[in-house]
Amino acid sequence: MPGFILHLTAAQMLRKQLPAHPDFPYSISSVNDFLIGNLLPDATKQKEISHFRDPVYREKMMLFPDLTRFTAKYQSLLSDSSVLGYYFHLYIDRRFFKDFIPQIVAFYDGDGKITDIRDEIATVYIKKSRTSIPFSRYLTEEYYYGDYTRMNTYLVNRYCIPLDLNPNVTNPGITEIPYENVQQVLDLLHHFLSVPPEAAQDLKVFPLEELLAALEQYVEEFLAVPIDAPHS
Repeated sequence: MPGFILHLTAAQMLRKQLPAHPDFPYSISSVNDFLIGNLLPDATKQKEISHFRDPVYREKMMLFPDLTRFTAKYQSLLSDSSVLGYYFHLYIDRRFFKDFIPQIVAFYDGDGKITDIRDEIATVYIKKSRTSIPFSRYLTEEYYYGDYTRMNTYLVNRYCIPLDLNPNVTNPGITEIPYENVQQVLDLLHHFLSVPPEAAQDLKVFPLEELLAALEQYVEEFLAVPIDAPHS
């Protein structure tokens, strides 16, 4: 998943861009609720359910939401700021894993062939440094997850991300996750700021400015394409 702070970064980008899209059908009546919604899908261990993934693809390395599953069930609730935030989280996940990750890494099996099956992956090629590493080192604090830690403080400062959010948000009808679960995420947010902002200059996997530019593009496309139309 993109980290919690990265999701809040995308949410702040959307808030900034929203006034330039007067035809977007939904307003954000509560910034707090919208930001909480952006955290909700990850406030559970049952990610397949909360992210509306098609279980047919669960063996894949890149797992992303099926947005039509969400809109088929909750289109009528999107005027609620928390539900809009929930849907936007799913949209960013889909674009991140479907479009961005393949631009920065490639996965290979033991025979050196490209693969998208998680259990077949032996090595990961990181395009930023033009190096290959064992898959066992990829999803660790040394590389992928460590990059989130290294960029968090920088992102909070650059995008003025509020971390003292109110967890008491009324659930208008989402059944995939109890809204109160978000408290455990909020309890963690300040702990993610354990490194100085300068650490963002030492990312191992993500090219930072390319990542932020991609998020800006995804936000722009989200606001430009009607939600009831299929998002890519």
